[in-house]
Amino acid sequence: MIATLKCRKCGVELPESEIQLSHDVPRYMGGTDKDGRHYLCKRCHSIYENIIPSIVWKNIDESKKKFLRNKIRYFAGSYFNDK
Repeated sequence: MIATLKCRKCGVELPESEIQLSHDVPRYMGGTDKDGRHYLCKRCHSIYENIIPSIVWKNIDESKKKFLRNKIRYFAGSYFNDK
């Protein structure tokens, strides 16, 4: 029998190998298990991870946004080999 888990958001039941552990505060932002975590399907996890940057962005002052936009432009140029 294959072990299954249920997505905490949408409720779909999937094989354990297709469920992802999602930290409430993403690990790339310093989150740990103590901040909370849930099992999510890939779709729900992707949606959750994409919402967080917009929440953070709305709470950053304009001077920091300008700095970050420049950093992102630099990264994009390097990533896409733009010269």
